[in-house]
Amino acid sequence: MREKYSIRANSLTEKWEANFWALLKIKQQKTMQYHKLKLDNTIIEFHNNWLGQETVIVNGHIVSKKSSVWGTNHYFTVMEKGHNHRYILTTRIDQSMQVVLDLSKDGEMLQQGIPVRFGSMPKKPKNKAKKLGLAELNEYDMKSALKHFEEALIMAPEDPEIYFHMACAYSIKEEAKAGFDSLQKAVKYHLQNEEMILNHDMLAYLRMHPAFDEFLNSGFTEYDENLVNAENLDEDDLV
Repeated sequence: MREKYSIRANSLTEKWEANFWALLKIKQQKTMQYHKLKLDNTIIEFHNNWLGQETVIVNGHIVSKKSSVWGTNHYFTVMEKGHNHRYILTTRIDQSMQVVLDLSKDGEMLQQGIPVRFGSMPKKPKNKAKKLGLAELNEYDMKSALKHFEEALIMAPEDPEIYFHMACAYSIKEEAKAGFDSLQKAVKYHLQNEEMILNHDMLAYLRMHPAFDEFLNSGFTEYDENLVNAENLDEDDLV
């Protein structure tokens, strides 16, 4: 008899636990908040989870994390067209108890009182080809790395990191045109840290190229193809 009651009690406990976790998951989903802001080539995402932890993501990279009840300020810098810009994203509660955002750039208010709706941050699928490409790039296997990066672009054709790493590979191979083209696309698709173009070791060849100064001054959007083509012709003459 005791064994029968014990089995029934265990069954009720398991059912209660299942219901508890299901309700908790629903509560979390209803208390999470998410908003995306698009400013030219900069994408800013704000996420607030059910514990009050706020996360700011710029062009796919986390730039600030803070816990807040009534609001706070998130400070971050974004390089846009070759220049650094200082942003402040302020979270606050308005009179109707709605979470709202204020966004300023270089001391100028861009948007104010942006309501943040309930919802969760979209999950990004894993890109195995990108991971393989990065591993091969670090091993200086440029041919295999570029092959996997091309495969990764099929899944994520607007991933700036893939184009950036392709530029690194082309720079090591001293293929200037392909390298500049890849960097153009990386910036076009909102590369978070454009300073990497100026200091990444693998991009040294492109930075020393005669076409780089104009490329830098254009905000990484244009380069002199005549300089690139002329260099290619000189290399052909040497061969």
